[in-house]
Amino acid sequence: MSTPQYVRRFDRVTRALNELALHAGGLSIAVLAERVSTDAATLRAELRAYFRADVDPAFSPNAIRQTTIRFHDEDGVDVEPAEAEFVSTSPRPTEEVGADYVTVGELARIYRAGHDLLAVEPANAALESALQALTATVLAGLGTARSTWLAGLAASIGEALRSPRRVELTYARAWQPGVRTHVVEPYRLVKTRRGWELDAGFVEDDAFGGRVGSFLLSGVRDAVVLPSTFERPADADARIAANRRTTMVDLVAPQSSRWVIERFAESIEVLGEDEDMIRLRAHLLPPVEQRLGLLLLVAGPDTWVNTPTPLRDAGTTLARDLLDHYTG
Repeated sequence: MSTPQYVRRFDRVTRALNELALHAGGLSIAVLAERVSTDAATLRAELRAYFRADVDPAFSPNAIRQTTIRFHDEDGVDVEPAEAEFVSTSPRPTEEVGADYVTVGELARIYRAGHDLLAVEPANAALESALQALTATVLAGLGTARSTWLAGLAASIGEALRSPRRVELTYARAWQPGVRTHVVEPYRLVKTRRGWELDAGFVEDDAFGGRVGSFLLSGVRDAVVLPSTFERPADADARIAANRRTTMVDLVAPQSSRWVIERFAESIEVLGEDEDMIRLRAHLLPPVEQRLGLLLLVAGPDTWVNTPTPLRDAGTTLARDLLDHYTG
């Protein structure tokens, strides 16, 4: 699909203005055009079009917004846009084209959210077109092979959920060593802060007692949708809730380590704080001791557990295990 002309023009003008913001004295239009991959005449026309869009040409054919952009000669003297060889702008030019408050990081988050939605709505042609326009212009190069593969995997799992059909997963476990292969019955595909996660029932009842497991799609090495179908158990939601039941752990940490607790906990409650320290109640998923141990190691020695008391040594225990492993 070809990128719409207006999208290419918007991208060129935005990049040109960002480039000009780095040069207080302006740049020659020829050099600026080369940097945004077009010719001088095209760029001059596009800059003029954007900055005289709300002025009636019948009243002022050459009107531009002098407060944000200037066409001038090498000595800085203003000249008519059609004759100018140089152009300069104010320190915050992109607000004029609506891009001042949208960073590349924000656009990337929008792109990823759109990709996630497309995984569960593969027939959304308008969304797919918008994402392609983003990656063809301002986010060129963002759509890596890995992200594309994950989006495709999420779409396959979503199709298995709708069928519903069993899936054979080859999975690298997050908290235990090794790669395992399981046949599972997919119950729910959910997007969490860790990424896409699949809640599924193990088919191997003898080994797992019919329990539910949660799989990070980023840990899936291979997934094959099988021809065999299944009936979703009436208590599937209750099984999922039981599998995702959290444990409450009260911690004290420096304010600078709060982000660590937020990173490892499903949710937190602030119990009290001052300028230096904060008391938090963290809700942790299993394996609680390992997750808490890693949290404490990353947060540092000034973070400790108040309750439950049996978990106070989780960080020390994990540190000892790591030392034994790497020195053994």
